[in-house]
Amino acid sequence: MTDHYDDQPHERIPPHDIDAEQAVLGSMMLSRTAVLDVAEVVDGVKHPFYRPAHESIFDTMLALYANGQPLDPITVTNQLQHAGVLEKVGGRAYVSSLASAVPTAANAGYYAEVLRNKALLRAVIETGTSLVQMGYRAQADHDTAAEIVDAAASNLQELTTAAKGGNDSREWLLDRVVDAVLDEYDNPRDDLLPLPWADLQSVAPMEPGDLVVIAGRPAMGKSLVLLGIGRHVAIKHRRGVLIASMEMSHVQMGQRLVAAEARIPLHGLRARTLDRQQYALVREARERIRRSPLRIDDTPAVPVSRWRRRLRQMQAKGELPAALIVDYLQIAKAEAKAQNRVIEVDSIAVGLKALAQEFKIVVIAAAQLNRVSEHRTDKTPTLSDLRESGGIENNANIVILLHRDDYYDRESPRAGEFDFIVAKNRMGHNATVTAAWQGHYARIVDMEMP
Repeated sequence: MTDHYDDQPHERIPPHDIDAEQAVLGSMMLSRTAVLDVAEVVDGVKHPFYRPAHESIFDTMLALYANGQPLDPITVTNQLQHAGVLEKVGGRAYVSSLASAVPTAANAGYYAEVLRNKALLRAVIETGTSLVQMGYRAQADHDTAAEIVDAAASNLQELTTAAKGGNDSREWLLDRVVDAVLDEYDNPRDDLLPLPWADLQSVAPMEPGDLVVIAGRPAMGKSLVLLGIGRHVAIKHRRGVLIASMEMSHVQMGQRLVAAEARIPLHGLRARTLDRQQYALVREARERIRRSPLRIDDTPAVPVSRWRRRLRQMQAKGELPAALIVDYLQIAKAEAKAQNRVIEVDSIAVGLKALAQEFKIVVIAAAQLNRVSEHRTDKTPTLSDLRESGGIENNANIVILLHRDDYYDRESPRAGEFDFIVAKNRMGHNATVTAAWQGHYARIVDMEMP
């Protein structure tokens, strides 16, 4: 059969193999088992067939298979005719000829691999061409180089996923699932994020892929919680942490970090009134901090795409952090202007969850609570107090609300106590964990600690 696509002597012809395409379709007509073999190989590959006619026939055959109908030339032809595309794909004679294109369906998987390889090569060419065009259009469209690079990285990531195994879906037989559960029970995982509060660690362990939201009213201690986690993970456990601080500068974050690590009064550090012994503690803390894999990015109001680019850069250098800490979610920038702020915040939460899953890290984001709790007799916050969004709650694996009685009542019998209210815990139970508030040291510690 002559391929009219090849009659282009003055143009570069994209990679393809018409004989393999015909062999795949013919094999599927000969054997229903071949349908599964082919579908498994080309799964996740966009446009596995070079000829649009072949792709139409393939899609028709998959639909017939899914409905339990036979895949002989007659049923396929009738279905194509019913869809009004029979003549476009070559007519009855061409469809019938496909069944005799191969003597056996035994090699269907091999032919499908040929299709897959050719399709991926075409995708590489299309992606490269698209990136070149984007680069040339950038100035006219007022796109920044960073936006173009991020789009390029996204396109290449899709290609990488397809090349490594279809759509990256993972299906497991139940016996393997049970084996994995028992294996993890007998050999506890070591990739849980270490927390500085033992009771909170036992109630709400944070694992790679989790989006954790730390929510509270202003001045309730959100930044100290985030910094406490980052300091513990990076300094004590020597695991990488990237803190995206959009509310405070790196100097302000550094002051709290030093005060907490040196256990000296924050106001004394800022006012330069430390005594000799306190200053010695600061110098010792500085050495511990400098040796830790902790990074602070204080660029204000950035979109999720910026953190994605930064994480890719770190991943390429073998420096991917165990946690990305965002302070705070509602002042991040949406990728595109939406109809209202609620939709924008929801999109930011979705983006952060995607980062956690894509890079297999823990993403911890602070979030602001609205004023409703302050008008209640009981000031204890609830999930419904999350400001501007229901998407934050929906996308988070864990939501922890922060509360201090003495914030509202200085004479409270619970003065100095700090509550972690685990209000959502996708893999565990909800509970309230109480710690000790040491705001003058910019620290929150377990109750039994001095």
